[in-house]
Amino acid sequence: MTDVLFRFDVDAAPKTVLEAVKTSEGVKGFWTSRADVPAEVGGTLKLEFAIAPLPFDLRLEQSDERTVVWRTETFPPHWVGTTVRWDVEPRDAGSTVSFRHAGFSDDEEAGRVAYTWGQIMARLKEYAESGKPDPVFA
Repeated sequence: MTDVLFRFDVDAAPKTVLEAVKTSEGVKGFWTSRADVPAEVGGTLKLEFAIAPLPFDLRLEQSDERTVVWRTETFPPHWVGTTVRWDVEPRDAGSTVSFRHAGFSDDEEAGRVAYTWGQIMARLKEYAESGKPDPVFA
């Protein structure tokens, strides 16, 4: 199995970063403007993209004051069974984000996904620091 990893600092409080990755308003601010994020663990995150034929469905497995974990359920096929994990730690005047998209069956697919995740991470940082929405997929 292959994982995609990122670790970066954000000049925003951990709570601000976590709100961005675990609320509909937050996800719409940096990832895609079409998102429905569940409030409860066990609920399904629905992400829609103009370039994708079906919504991405991810089940919320963990959501607390430090970590958010989603497991891909139905689409896209190469994501099914993978997990997306965000760990947010406090640091001096902000946060450190550790991101892992784990469980790809091959390196080639993980490599394709890594490029897009890099763009998404940059937008997450910008959104958490500025509060101005600018999703990668509008």
